[in-house]
This record gives sequence, structure tokens and C-alpha cells, in this order.
Amino acid sequence: MNTNIKEVNSIFEQPWWWDAIVPGEWDCIEIKKGDELIARWPYWKTKKIGCKLISAPLCTQTIGPWIRRSKAKKVNALSFEKEILESLITGIPKKINVDFVLDSSCKYILPFRWRGFRYEPTFSYRLTDLTDLDALLRNMKDSRRSLIRAAEKNLVVKDDMPIDVLLEMQNMTFKRQGRKSPISREVIIRLDKACVEHHARKLLVAVDSAGRIHGASYFVYDEHVCYYLLSGANPELRNSGAGSLLLWEGIKFASTVSDIFDFEGSNVEDIEKSFRSFGGDIVVNYRIMRFNLMLTLYDYMKPKIKKILGYKI
Repeated sequence: MNTNIKEVNSIFEQPWWWDAIVPGEWDCIEIKKGDELIARWPYWKTKKIGCKLISAPLCTQTIGPWIRRSKAKKVNALSFEKEILESLITGIPKKINVDFVLDSSCKYILPFRWRGFRYEPTFSYRLTDLTDLDALLRNMKDSRRSLIRAAEKNLVVKDDMPIDVLLEMQNMTFKRQGRKSPISREVIIRLDKACVEHHARKLLVAVDSAGRIHGASYFVYDEHVCYYLLSGANPELRNSGAGSLLLWEGIKFASTVSDIFDFEGSNVEDIEKSFRSFGGDIVVNYRIMRFNLMLTLYDYMKPKIKKILGYKI
């Protein structure tokens, strides 16, 4: 049944989210003690360069594992977590490659290392206190705040436009970059429908007085965290400050529905610089990998090839 469940770290682990993005292609490892669920870890069954892989689908930034927190003292709580992580790892289908970015709540990753996984950090920025919007503005870099104020004079932000506007803005963005969108139109429409049904998204669009659309930003949320998930902009109007304004309006909206705003950060230097200028706290998520030789070589060569082709990495 497509309802919210409590046994998740984030919206990205809700069953309805997975049913929207990869219907029929996902499974979940669960550990129970009697009738009580104590751990849960969804995964997508896919292939990469012909190799079987379990991973996260597109738009799904992090994946668990969700573990019911122990109330024992720290030393015993870590022992409990180690035991549960080992059980979850044992539950992974045999002879299959693994590539996950774990939720930021999962900081104890040594059990993965001991079971043959490699790991590397990825980064995001978060605003962890949304109760004082004036303070958030003051904590921004001066140039970012000025850009927002200038954009407010020339643009109006609307929240009642169809998802097709976001799709059009994304297509413009990728066309400027000489790329195709990695996420199909059908997936975004299915995900949007599910998010609307679960009151879990906000689409904001920046429009000028002539009716021209400058950009669109898409946010998903639950009561804990609001994530900046998707965006796109008209390349001919990139200097209007629409992107900064949309992010600020997204933060303001987040303050009404969630405790935290997450920029879903990037390792790309220019994007990281932009997110950092909003004054958030850096957050570490761990990517864990267990690959065969072919996927190990692919993972090693991919960023080098992208650099040769001119992609920002």
C-alpha cells in the first residue's frame, strides 16, 4: 500500500518513492526481532556494463540503512549496530556488485570495510535551524544575499505551475551543456504524481513581468528534511539571479514543513561554492562499494574520461 512508513531515515527510503521511480525493480532487506522491525535497507536491482548491481535509482540521493536506535550506553549501542550491519550485509544477494551512498546518520562504516567494501566520503550542505529566517539571511555570503535581493525586484516566484515547466527548464539546461537528461520524462512525472499524493513536494518557478520563465526548482520533503532535488534554467536568462531566489524561497518554504534544509550538495567545485555561500553546515555521507574487477576499472576510469570530455567533476 502506497503509504508513508516510520522505519526510514528519509523520504528517499519510502516504499512509494521506489514504486514511483523503479516499479517492480527493487527489494528490501529487513531484520526483525520477533514481530518488531529493527533494521531496513531498500535497494534497486540493476546492471552496469553488463554486471549485476544493487544500488540507488536516480533521484534517490541516499539509502539507509535504517536501524532502530539502541537506548543502551554508547559502547553497547555500537556493538548492537555492528551486529545489525553485519546481518544486513549478509542479506545482500550473493555474487552481486554493490554501490550505495548511505544516509548521513550512518557514520559507523567500519563493518563494511571489514566485509570487503571500499568507501569514500561525499558531501552536502545543510541548514539545521530554520526557525529564524533573518538569521539565515545574515549568515549568507554578502554577494549571495545581494543577488537574492536584486532578483526579488524583477522576478515573481510561483508555486502553481505544472511539472512540464520543470522538464522544459531541465531540457534547456542539459542542451546548453551538450548532454541529455539522465532522468526520463516518464520517471519524473511518475515521481511527481507520487509526491503530490503524499504532500511531499514543492515546485517553484521564477517568472518576470513579461511572462518569461527564468528557472524552476523542485523540492521534496518530509517532517524532518526538505531536499533541493531538481532544477533547470533558461540559458538566455542565467544572470537574473533566479536560481538563488528560488533556493531562498525553497528554504523559506522548508521552514514551514521541515526541521532541516539539505542542498543535496555536489563534488563539482562551482556548485559546491554556490551551496556553501548560503551558510550551511557541511554534512558527510559515505559511499560504499563492492565491485568485481570490471566495475572497479569502470569506476576508476569514469571520472578520468569525463574530465577528458570536459565534464565538471
